Amino acid sequence: MKVSTIAEAKNNLSHLIHQLDAEDMIQLTRHGKPVAVMMSEDHYKKLSSPTKNLNTTILNWRYQQDKLSDGFNEDTLQSMRSEAKGRDFLWDE
Repeated sequence: MKVSTIAEAKNNLSHLIHQLDAEDMIQLTRHGKPVAVMMSEDHYKKLSSPTKNLNTTILNWRYQQDKLSDGFNEDTLQSMRSEAKGRDFLWDE
């Protein structure tokens, strides 16, 4: 995360706003201590949107992952399952 003093932010506000396109957030400091964070509107909306239940969140994540990569299709998973041997198990008596 990029760090900037409040004085630098005041003098270079438009430049910092343009940097938010590439940076997630910019931390603002006063006397070396963090006091605020600047972020893009899109990042803010993601953080402030209402939370969903866990199941919906997981399903959305899986959908996004499917769009990003080929992953395993159902046939591949089925063949992996059918070829796998079960473990031998004995109850201790």
